Amino acid sequence: MIIICRQLSDLEEVSIIMKDSNFQFVNPYLEEVNFSANPDFHLNTDAGEVEIRNNFEINIEREQDENRAKVELMLSINAEDEKAPFQLRIKIASDFMWEGLGEEAVKSMLNLNAPALLLGYMRPIVANITNSSIFPAYNIPFINFKESPSFEDNQE
Repeated sequence: MIIICRQLSDLEEVSIIMKDSNFQFVNPYLEEVNFSANPDFHLNTDAGEVEIRNNFEINIEREQDENRAKVELMLSINAEDEKAPFQLRIKIASDFMWEGLGEEAVKSMLNLNAPALLLGYMRPIVANITNSSIFPAYNIPFINFKESPSFEDNQE
């Protein structure tokens, strides 16, 4: 439980009590990372033609009778584009636990909240890797997982 106190004026103070969520996770961990720079890409002459393509995959491993699951988020950047400046593949995962949630809420949390949380851990790793190369840092944009094909596949 977290208590936040905010001073509104010299005389008035408001306390807000925030309750922990019924959906929790264990520290995310890196399972895979592979970066490959394209030696034929020339930053000075080819930079105007760059299109970065992101492909996300979500894998959920869950025993039906247990209130826990392992969620993996995998990102392939430029996987099919041999003219791209680089290719990168990264997978990050975490174990998620919950109590007192209905099945629909659990599905939503595992398919939307869990990948969004994992992406927050993945983003600085990708930026650091690309910034350590001859290319500028690549910051993964915000992703709407509800509109991704992986979300629809995992709803079944």
